[in-house]
Amino acid sequence: MKKAMKKITLFFVLFLNIICNAQETTKPIVFAEMIIGYSNGSSKGLTGGANLNYQIKNNLLTYRFIEVSETRSEGNVLGFPILVNVEVVKENALLVGKRIIDGNTSYSYSAGIAYVNRKFLIDSSTDVLKYDSTQSIGFPFELNIKWFNSKKERYRIYELIPVGKPTGFANSIGFKLYGDISKTSFFGLGLTVGLGWHKNY
Repeated sequence: MKKAMKKITLFFVLFLNIICNAQETTKPIVFAEMIIGYSNGSSKGLTGGANLNYQIKNNLLTYRFIEVSETRSEGNVLGFPILVNVEVVKENALLVGKRIIDGNTSYSYSAGIAYVNRKFLIDSSTDVLKYDSTQSIGFPFELNIKWFNSKKERYRIYELIPVGKPTGFANSIGFKLYGDISKTSFFGLGLTVGLGWHKNY
């Protein structure tokens, strides 16, 4: 695991170096997004997460966190189900890719390296649930399509209330096809909502 962490650290240093060098020549595009979806594979379940993205020219650098949770019902109380975690997979990833902007639409693809932590139920026969966990290195990937403002507009809170002057800072919505190949692989499709500077205006 120490060797794996050294590889991730080296990747992160290179990631920052690319950002620092790129800032000297071109205005960056920066945006964050949240995702909700469903994953399948050797690990499966409801999926949530977030991305922080940095684009220079058409190069895209991404930090991604994803959590995949599989639950099961263990009865109910007053009609409300009692849910127990069967498995929880947490991924922290750094990805590099390309992003193409066409008007108010963007298309991107990325791949990279990830640290994957898996916690899984091993005994539910007693009052105290017993879990085990494993850690591994994964190879994350994703494909994205998203829509955003094609020109500067006043930012709208909840897409309803306009505030301030026209700006490139705006919301976005889109779809993400994502996955991670590791000891516990998964892939899925999710809806994304974002906030930030999605293009140079």
